Amino acid sequence: MQQDPNSRPATGYPYPYPYPNPPPQPAANGYPPNAGTAYPPYQNHNPYFAPQQPSPRAVLLRRLFIAFTAFLILLGLILFIFLLVARPQSPEVYINSLSVSNFNASNNQVTGKWDLQLRFRNPNSKMSLYYDSVFCRLYYNRDSLADTRLPPFDQDKKDETPFNATLSASGTYLDGKLVDSIGKERADKGSVEFDLRVDSWVIFRYGAFRRRRYVTFLCVDVAVGVPASSSSGKMIGLSKRCRAY
Repeated sequence: MQQDPNSRPATGYPYPYPYPNPPPQPAANGYPPNAGTAYPPYQNHNPYFAPQQPSPRAVLLRRLFIAFTAFLILLGLILFIFLLVARPQSPEVYINSLSVSNFNASNNQVTGKWDLQLRFRNPNSKMSLYYDSVFCRLYYNRDSLADTRLPPFDQDKKDETPFNATLSASGTYLDGKLVDSIGKERADKGSVEFDLRVDSWVIFRYGAFRRRRYVTFLCVDVAVGVPASSSSGKMIGLSKRCRAY
């Protein structure tokens, strides 16, 4: 029986000679596909570029810095809480009285004796004070006329301490304009306005806590009645509080 050369295999049966998987074809540029993206994982074989470990000294310095920063923060927090509880306040100074005798201003010179009574007050209810190196200076229009020093003293909580002081000037030189200004004040108002400055180191004490602070007190325009026809006079008005700086 002769077989039909144009006959085809029946549907549903595998082709007797299947084609093998085609080999990869080169791309148009002559390189295999994905040649630019398929890299093997990088391995560093150069010992000079190996990651360096921090030295023990650097680690120690870093830990010391962290500990020191934490200590400062803790110290600041303790100080803040202490100041919040203790609430230290600057002392107060008042002029109770000021009188002058043998006062004369002429020929660019000033002579006089000023008797002063001060009152120091501690406004703190939890801290005592210690005053050291207390200096008193008397001025006229920012020019110093006389000065004196008071002895150091203690002051308890909410305590008040009066102090008497004497300031003397014997022929202290003044500019001619200032001497003329003093004469004009005495002729027009029958008084002269002086300025008083008190400087002191003040130590605040609260248990074992000590804090030293330099405080300046200024009493400006303290009028003393001394007319041109007299060489003595007293402070006009009542006690006056000095301003603390």
